[in-house]
Amino acid sequence: MKIRVELNGTQENLYGKLGLTQNPFDQLGKGEYADHILTLQSLGGVPIPKDFEVYIRTVLVGWSEEFIDLCISQYQPGQLVKFVVEFPTP
Repeated sequence: MKIRVELNGTQENLYGKLGLTQNPFDQLGKGEYADHILTLQSLGGVPIPKDFEVYIRTVLVGWSEEFIDLCISQYQPGQLVKFVVEFPTP
């Protein structure tokens, strides 16, 4: 299972011009993952605050520590970072 991660380190909500706070489209189309995916997608909408590590950890409660650490390591202030993560299919 592959998911796309977006981390918004810019000063603007890239979905704001559409009246949204994040990408509203579920990546996987499976109900059991919808809440987690929408939570993840919130990191690509509204700008992440300066205390990004605490913020990312708070948003991603319930995700694995390894995944959270990966997101924190990829975050770049002032940039929209995009990357793909592949998880083993359950």
